[in-house]
Amino acid sequence: MMPVIRLNDATFVDLKSISTWIGAETPSETIVRLVQEKMETLDLERDIDPGPGERKGSGDHMTFDKSPGLSFTKVLSAKVDGDTLQKPNWAGILLAAIGALTNKGISGQNLVRELQVPTKCTAYEEDGYRYHADLGSSVQGQSAQDAWREVSRIANKHLIPIEVAFQWRENEKAQHPGRPGLLYADDISSTSCSASAYDCLTKAEPILLVR
Repeated sequence: MMPVIRLNDATFVDLKSISTWIGAETPSETIVRLVQEKMETLDLERDIDPGPGERKGSGDHMTFDKSPGLSFTKVLSAKVDGDTLQKPNWAGILLAAIGALTNKGISGQNLVRELQVPTKCTAYEEDGYRYHADLGSSVQGQSAQDAWREVSRIANKHLIPIEVAFQWRENEKAQHPGRPGLLYADDISSTSCSASAYDCLTKAEPILLVR
């Protein structure tokens, strides 16, 4: 059974006005579109499996020399330093990468100095910060693009293997609407090519494979 939402009369009138303005046919469609727009603006993700409009796709891979635009994307799966994340999103991947640093003994002010995203080594939950007791720090929320940029930097510098499967949402503003892709980062900061050509390639820029 679908949930029932009760609105007061004034809000319902406003909803009908918005429906007319955006060309929606029903109040339900209006709410769906408003919620989707707000979630995309805030870079939030559903904690449910992709629906019919969010296919995983198949076919040939596309290879990028650098990270693509990650706006309007949903993380499908992620592995950080060998650990598979449960219900992953971009924020969770960033926190897991930071957690991998703490496992290497980097904490407190050293952790704050190491990171290139706003971080405080005290409990602070204003201005977009959220305190994470397991890290002993408060980290400010980041967009998908900025989160991956910092994740990739951390992985490159500290040799932390990270793998992310994601999907662009069915949105005309997305770089590849509906398409899935893969991002890898680990010891790519190394520029030595004394090993095989394959080793050189795996230590080059992060690679995105899109099905």
